[in-house]
Amino acid sequence: MRNLPRIACFHGGGSTSSIFSIQSAQLSELLANEFEFVFFDGPFDRSAGPGVLPAFRGHGPYHSWFTVDDTGQELPDGGGFGNRDENGISRVWKLIEAKGAGGDWVGVMGFSQGTRVAGGLLLDQQRRKAKGESIPREFDLRFGVMCMGGGAPMESEMSQGAESSELVRTPTLHVHGLKDMFLMLGQHQLATYYDPKTATLYEVDYHHAMPWVRAEVDRFAELFRKTYMNTKG
Repeated sequence: MRNLPRIACFHGGGSTSSIFSIQSAQLSELLANEFEFVFFDGPFDRSAGPGVLPAFRGHGPYHSWFTVDDTGQELPDGGGFGNRDENGISRVWKLIEAKGAGGDWVGVMGFSQGTRVAGGLLLDQQRRKAKGESIPREFDLRFGVMCMGGGAPMESEMSQGAESSELVRTPTLHVHGLKDMFLMLGQHQLATYYDPKTATLYEVDYHHAMPWVRAEVDRFAELFRKTYMNTKG
C-alpha cells in the first residue's frame, strides 16, 4: 500500500486535534484516497473557543497555540512552553518530524487560530529557502489551506531581521464564511499576509465552522485538490 502525501492540520484556539478531525470529516473522506490528514494539538490549555460549545462539551481539555507573557501580552512566536527559548514553529516542526516514516508532508491546513501556525510554517520555510537552506523533500510544504482564519502568521527565528511586510508566496486556499462573526479578521489576514498572485479565496454561506453543506464541501475538496495539483506542474 502506497503512502499518501500528508497534510499537517492545526485546530483553532480552545479546541483539540480530535475536534478538528471531526469538523474536517467530510473533507477528509472525499480526499481519503489522495491525502492523509494528520491532526496536532496545541501545547497550552485554555477554555473552549468560539463555536466549540455545546457540541463538543466534554471533549476537553481544550488547547491553544499561543500564550501570554507576565504582562498579558501574547507571545507572537508561540513560545512560553517547556523550553522557553524554543519558539512555536520550531516545536511544531519537531512534532511533524516525530510522526516518522510515511508520505511526504506536502501541505498544511489550519482553522481559525490554527491558520497562524499553518502560515507561520509556510513563511518559515520560504525564508529558509531564500537563505539557501536545503529543505528535505519529505518536509517540503507545497501549499496551505486557511479556514476561517485571522491574525498574523506565527513568528519564528527566521522572523528576526526579516521584512515584516514579506508575503507568503506559497500557494494557498482561503475559506471564508460569509456568516462568520470573524469574517473581517480573515479578510484582513488574506489581504495583509498572503500574495494575491498565489492565494485563492473560496467563500461559503456559513458561520465560524468548517464547511458542512455537501455542495460546499464538494467544491472545497475540488479546490483543495486543484491547489495541490497546480504545485506539481
